[in-house]
Amino acid sequence: MSVVETPAPIERAAPAEEFVQQRRVHWGGVLRLPYAARLLAATLVGRVPLGVMPVALLIAARSDGRGYETGAMLASLYGFSVAVGQPLLGRLVDRRGQSVTLLSGSVVSAAALLVLTAAGTANLLIAAAAVVIAGAGAPPLEGVLRALWPALTPTKRHLRAALALDSGSQELVYAVGPLTAATLASVVAPEMVFSAAAALGLAGALVVTASAPSRRWRPVPARQSAQGALRSVGLRWMLLVLTAIGASLGALSVAALAASERHDANWLAGGLPAGVSVGALLGTAAWTALPLPVPLSRQLVLTTAVFGVAWVPLCLDPPPYAALVLAVLPGMAFGALLTCAYQVVAELALPGTVVEAYGWLIAAFGLGQALGTAAAGPLSGAWVLPVAAAALALFLAAPVCQRLTLRTAADTIHPHERSS
Repeated sequence: MSVVETPAPIERAAPAEEFVQQRRVHWGGVLRLPYAARLLAATLVGRVPLGVMPVALLIAARSDGRGYETGAMLASLYGFSVAVGQPLLGRLVDRRGQSVTLLSGSVVSAAALLVLTAAGTANLLIAAAAVVIAGAGAPPLEGVLRALWPALTPTKRHLRAALALDSGSQELVYAVGPLTAATLASVVAPEMVFSAAAALGLAGALVVTASAPSRRWRPVPARQSAQGALRSVGLRWMLLVLTAIGASLGALSVAALAASERHDANWLAGGLPAGVSVGALLGTAAWTALPLPVPLSRQLVLTTAVFGVAWVPLCLDPPPYAALVLAVLPGMAFGALLTCAYQVVAELALPGTVVEAYGWLIAAFGLGQALGTAAAGPLSGAWVLPVAAAALALFLAAPVCQRLTLRTAADTIHPHERSS
């Protein structure tokens, strides 16, 4: 939607081209495309601070003699600031372009993290202010990359594979980030982890803005309004679906902790979320390899339904190692569902709002996680909550499917060249 210099649609492809478009496209085919590997790596590096900061704030607060509640409060404040900042910065990208927004956001965020390095959490007011600025200024690299994929991919199958690779690889951010924070804090002062996060975020943004696709990218002229991307009714319904999906995964952390206490297996508290993350990576890879001639609306219903059903075996409270294996199943369904969700957002976002739309995706998912975690507490981490949240997501998907069905007549046109 927000790309330029896209070739006009070809009414009828040559037989050889038709054959190429029908072949399955795997992740290796995406990574061999010009700029694809470089941009994916740069955005992953730039997003590592999102995985580093929650753990780093907890460690730093404990190092300064504060309780877990202080570190948790700062970590939540950072997450909330990111959720607010991503759609707002995404709107700036859609209106002003990538370079200025990415560079200014990364510089502001890095400066706030350097202040946090110097001040630590000793002065809670300064720490909170620095955390808010760092989170709100975090460059919207996730949305920017997804706005660039259509210009980097020659066919819809390549685009689908690219979105799957993108959604699967972001699991690395939340696996590598905490490990990086814990490792660095064990060899240097905990506050120095914030400096490392600043350097990673700034480096990722610089590589992206220096690339030719980012420099060539131009905003699409569009009617501006206070609602921005939320003018799309279908997108608003999709954000509700993502909030419900986020609630399922938000309940996971509490459910995993409760399961670890019931079975006297402390490793389950981290093992079950890790199993879901591994499953998500496997799920995106498998979903990419599948030939899917069915409409996107049916894909959304299918993946959402499977996601809900995949939680059911865990409701039986299996023994620890069985639970670890079973946790991979909802993760695989989530990987396929998230890949499908990215495509739906691309379809429903209005012209000139694609980066902001992806920012709202991140915000909705983060809000859902917070709500799911809060609801799981009074229910003592019951596994039925992820099932119920997924069922709600399936119910909310109906209006989304209706909106997608209305667009099937234009299915041969690239999704980023259409309006809602």
